Formats: sequence, C-alpha cells, structure tokens
Amino acid sequence: MARIRPGLLTYRQPDGAEEYLPLSQTVTTLGRSDMCDLVFPFSTVSRMHARIELQHNRYILYDAGSSNGTFVNGQRIADYHQLSTNDEIWLGSSDVCLSFSDPEETVDVTLRSGPPPLFIDQGARIVQVHGAPVALTTLEYDLLVHLAGNARRVCTRKECFVAVWGQDYDHATCEDALNACMARLRRNLRATAASVGREPPQLTTIKRIGFRLDSDVVFAYSDELPVALKEHVIGI
Repeated sequence: MARIRPGLLTYRQPDGAEEYLPLSQTVTTLGRSDMCDLVFPFSTVSRMHARIELQHNRYILYDAGSSNGTFVNGQRIADYHQLSTNDEIWLGSSDVCLSFSDPEETVDVTLRSGPPPLFIDQGARIVQVHGAPVALTTLEYDLLVHLAGNARRVCTRKECFVAVWGQDYDHATCEDALNACMARLRRNLRATAASVGREPPQLTTIKRIGFRLDSDVVFAYSDELPVALKEHVIGI
C-alpha cells in the first residue's frame, strides 16, 4: 500500500526553535554539504554524514562513513538502524539533535494494571514507585523531575546540572556532585521498588553524555485540594 503521510524529523535549533522536516523522498541525505537534502552547517557534521531510506514502508537510518558518528538515543550506530517514533538522532554530537516520528507507524499498546512504575505529584512534591512513597532530597527530586519531564530522551550532563543546581556545568568541578546525586536517586528508587517486589524505574547512563529515564511516568499537578488532579502521561 502506498504511503499517504511521510515520516517527519523535528530539528531543535540552537536557539530552541523547532523546524519540521518531512521525509518525502525514498532516500534523504543529511550532512554539511549543500549537495545534501538536509543541510546542517556544523563542523562536527561530515559533508555526507548519514542517509534515511524508506524500505518496505519503514525508515532506515544509515551512517555514511561520518567522522564523528551517527547516534540514536545516545548510542552510536555501527551501520544502520530501523527508526521508530520518538527516536532521537544526533549527527556527530548532541548539537545536531533530530527527533523522528512516523504518523503511519503501528504503536504497540500495553494494558497496565495497578500503580504506574513512577508517579510524581509536583504540587505536593510526592514521588511513588509502584504505589510506594519514596523519600528524596531536594536535589534528587529535582533531578528525577527533569529526567521524567524528558522521559525516553537523553538529557545531557549539562542539562541535568543546570536543572538541579541552576548553575553552568563544569566537568572538572561538577561531575562528582552530579554522579553522587544520580547514585543516591537510583539507590532510593531501587530500595522502594524492592520493598514491594517490583523492578525499579530504569535510569540509563549514556557514557560521557548524560542520562535517560526509560520507564513510564504519570505526572499529577495538584492544588490545595487532593481531588483536583490533572494527570499527564509521558512515555506511554
């Protein structure tokens, strides 16, 4: 069956603006050269960096022998990767960040019973893991909220540090503090999950880059009345 709606790349520009790039061709080339279909004029991007091919109605990302590599969800691809909605693509580094979506992709739906793996009530500053409350410090809570607000997306170390401490990140002086905060957060989530016999929310470390929350999250925004809840589901 012919494709009606093409896949889409969302490019987050350095100033925060977003540009939407439809994949309307069978083969779309990405790189620094003006000869590419999608041009990204950054020194970390190779002249011909990568290409995306439409094969059997699925989009396949190939690295084109780039110097600095092509990454999907923080992991460098060796050759190719079949793209799925919400995949995050980096060309050379996180400076060129593209989010992929396919409006014709079949989304797997998993029926869930019981409390969610992670629940955060920002109004009351309450965190629960599978229904069990978690005691977190202010730093741990702020780090978790930042990761949860960007669930299934790689958050760089700089982003995490600024979100928690409100200061610029310097690798030499800030790395230990961020690592210690993440270690305590993992330990508290793991202990709470173990107390109810469940697996903890998954916090993935992307070596030398940052962190990613790979679990479903339910946010609740409450005011002074507990019944006034507005829920927002992320990652489902």
